[in-house]
Amino acid sequence: MKKHHFILMLLFIPPLLSGCWGRVELQDLGIINATAIDRLDDGKTRVSVQIFIPRTITSGQGGEDPSAGSTFVREGTGDNLAHAISNLQENVPRRLFWGQCKIYIFGEELALNGIRNEIDFMARHPGPRGNAFLFVSKGEAMEMLTLVPPLERYSGEALRKSAEEESGLKTTLRDVDMALMGTSESVSMPYIKKLESTEQTKKPNETIPVIDGAAIFKKDKMVGTLNKEETRGLLWLNDAVKRSTISVQIEGQDGEISMTPTAGKIEFSPKIDGNWIMNLNFKISGDIVQNETHLNLMNKDVLKIVEKEYETALKERVTETVEKLQQEFDADVADFGRRFHQKYPKEWSKVKDNWDEKFPEVEVNIHVNAKIKGPGYIGPPAALPRNEVKE
Repeated sequence: MKKHHFILMLLFIPPLLSGCWGRVELQDLGIINATAIDRLDDGKTRVSVQIFIPRTITSGQGGEDPSAGSTFVREGTGDNLAHAISNLQENVPRRLFWGQCKIYIFGEELALNGIRNEIDFMARHPGPRGNAFLFVSKGEAMEMLTLVPPLERYSGEALRKSAEEESGLKTTLRDVDMALMGTSESVSMPYIKKLESTEQTKKPNETIPVIDGAAIFKKDKMVGTLNKEETRGLLWLNDAVKRSTISVQIEGQDGEISMTPTAGKIEFSPKIDGNWIMNLNFKISGDIVQNETHLNLMNKDVLKIVEKEYETALKERVTETVEKLQQEFDADVADFGRRFHQKYPKEWSKVKDNWDEKFPEVEVNIHVNAKIKGPGYIGPPAALPRNEVKE
């Protein structure tokens, strides 16, 4: 009986051990933090990766060397992205590990010529994750990887935090893949550049990449960019505003009043009545964070005037963005087409093949309802004599 038990144990042990045979030790991996993809003048593709240095030891003592960088950059070139990555691996002694790479940057030249092939590779490859962030850089993408942030460990980390914490404008690989296959075949990505600084720095390239607007794609090609103000309008359209300040000037008053929205909602209401109409209804509320005027914001009548100014300001901001998307880019990144399709499937079937022609003709009506929840801890302007306060 014991002999049979021993034989059974021998039969079960090999399958349990086989799972470790293909394991790659951590010290044999090159962990990629960020990737840049550029199109060169000869039409070839260059891929550059920011690789994490696990440990930098000072000579003669333990601990990390604060003067040494935490990453280095390697590149590979090929006829396409797959070939470039294959050549890249030859330039790195460790096996490249893509599982931790959350940042992918397309160079401007590549974006203008089309990114469909690169998206196809990234979506098929088991390494890049669907929730990885995508960006377009002004100029060459590789330069973004060589920047040395004064606060973060590497530029890829600075970009990730900017997308997640600051602007609210973020686009993932999954977003792009789905959008380019969707009804509008349009998508936006954060447009980044190197922050120019006049301060004297200790290291060359000691600065950060910053989001400077949005790159607009029609099908797989970049057709233009939105500036910061227009991008905030796009964020309102996408219901993705995280941190924003709206400043308005009241007629007859010097200075501005600034409000930070604390809650916001947008409702899309498509309508076909001869013309194709998209009604946008915004509801926002927020707090006053600065008052440069002499107005007393504890006065309800004054608050109503300020609310109307905010409604006008937001309407103008969104209108400018919509007009540029319709008339200049013909790119439906706000997904009007999908909403018409959902409400009017029969009518949509007649125009879906010509949506590029129909989208610029859509009449857009914007309605804004703004409420100020709190004027701040003080009503009258701070440090202003009482006799100068205007009720």
